[in-house]
This record gives sequence, C-alpha cells and structure tokens, in this order.
Amino acid sequence: MALAAGLPLRAEAQQQSAPAISPAKVQAAYKISLNGFELGDFNFKSNVSRTSYTLDTDVQISALLGVFKWKGVTRSTGTLSAKAPKPEDFRFNYESSVRNGSISMGFGQDGLETLSVLPTTIEAADTVPLTRAHLKNVVDPLSAILVITHSSAATPCGRKVAVFDGKQRFDIDLRFARKEAVAGIEGETAIVCRVKYTPIAGYRPTEETRELATSNGIEIAFRMVPSAKLMIPQSMTLPTAAGQARIDLQSVNIEVPNGQLASAQ
Repeated sequence: MALAAGLPLRAEAQQQSAPAISPAKVQAAYKISLNGFELGDFNFKSNVSRTSYTLDTDVQISALLGVFKWKGVTRSTGTLSAKAPKPEDFRFNYESSVRNGSISMGFGQDGLETLSVLPTTIEAADTVPLTRAHLKNVVDPLSAILVITHSSAATPCGRKVAVFDGKQRFDIDLRFARKEAVAGIEGETAIVCRVKYTPIAGYRPTEETRELATSNGIEIAFRMVPSAKLMIPQSMTLPTAAGQARIDLQSVNIEVPNGQLASAQ
C-alpha cells in the first residue's frame, strides 16, 4: 500500500507515546521545476528506528535540452540520543557535465571530527573563515530534514537548526507563514513555513548570498501525519536568479512499526 500525492494522509496506526524522533520508514518522490519547466527528480528515503537512522537522497537534473546534466547521491547515518539526532557519517557524491566531486564528514559527540572535500579548491580571499567553534553541535543537511519532519509538535514552524554542509555553516529558521488548502484535495490543509537562511561561516558575502539571506520567498508547505509523528514536505519554493524553483511531492509511502499508513484511491 502507498500514500499517493494528491490524497489525504490518513494514519491507520494507533497513536503511541513515542520519542520526539519517531520510528518510521519513508519513501518520497518529488519533481523539480524552474519557472514551470520540469528539470528533474528528487527521491528521498529514510529508515528511522528508536535508536538509529539512515537517510538517502538521489537527485537528477537535466537542463538546456540535456546539454547540462547533474546527479547527486547522499547518505547520512546516525543515532538518536536524548530524543535528538546525532549524525555519525555523511557522504555526498555528485557528477555533472562540468565536473565530479564528493564530500564526506565524520561526526563525534560534540560535532564535526573529520572532513574531506574533493576536488580541493583554493578559497576566495573574502570567504568568512570557519573555526572549530562553528562546527560544534551541528547536523548535516539530511539530519536537518530529520529534525524538522519527525516530531509530535503541532507545527513544523518555530524551530531552528544549525547545519554544516561540508563547506558552509548556516542556520535554518522555520517561521509560520500561513495555512493553505492542498490543491486537488478537499479538506486537506498544509502548514506553510517561511524559511530564514542565515549564513554563519564558510561563505562568501556576495550579492547572491545577501539576497538569499534577506529573502522572504523561501517556503516549505508541510502535510501533517499526527499518528506517525511526521510532517511531510508537500512542496518547496525557492527564488533564484533564473526564476522560481519548486520541488513538489509526487508520491510517498510511510511505514510505521505497528503497520503501514495508507490512503485508498
């Protein structure tokens, strides 16, 4: 059984008293578009137990009639301690029409311990320097998704996450924007959070960075699945220099320890 995008998310499993990070297996498929034109696919998979987690993404983008192609594969693993994720290993590999590369990170109890970025590059003179202090109590980008989406809170908004992606240290702050109907689903409501991006270190203070940091156009719409203590991203919008980029949910399958969540077509 599967949850299809465009159908209400009804939880058939019984509610239980569970930790803030709830056990579940999720497989979700998204479409990526720019100014209404489809660019590629984003596939997300998570396997979260009561003590550990594994998160995987697979992204493929094709633009300029296939002249430019990009593929990225990411995996994050970690443990759940004190009802919060503790990343252990993060690996990101990408290949494109321009170049290939990878980022790998190892985490300890206090934060980042090992880092490898390939290919190696020389930092620009205006790059805001990273220090050891910046890398304490941070999570990788996939673990940040876990923090935001696995919770019994009434809303995904109102939370802040410290993130390091292998190059840049930044904060993601989710602020309530509005509630809106989910297109094509009668009675289904999404909670929309405006995303505030705050660069901390490892970035260049360019005009593009300043615009992103001051933007009010980055938004994520979440559909709530209370019985699974999950918040499923329905869509994300991001303004870019080339126009508005979107990521939209196409299908999702959720499995919890007591059974599978499903909607009948």
